[in-house]
Amino acid sequence: MVVEKNKELHVPIESEIFQKLEDIKEYHGIKNNTEIIRFLITKEYREIQKNE
Repeated sequence: MVVEKNKELHVPIESEIFQKLEDIKEYHGIKNNTEIIRFLITKEYREIQKNE
């Protein structure tokens, strides 16, 4: 895997979505938004791979 440096993603989110992210982080013990994004992408990717 190639790690690209200085890649950033800035996405404004509505308060309802922000609260959902906070709830997911708390449930899974995830500490920050970067980790939650990695977690959700990996989870979705695994689901896609199962279906192919």
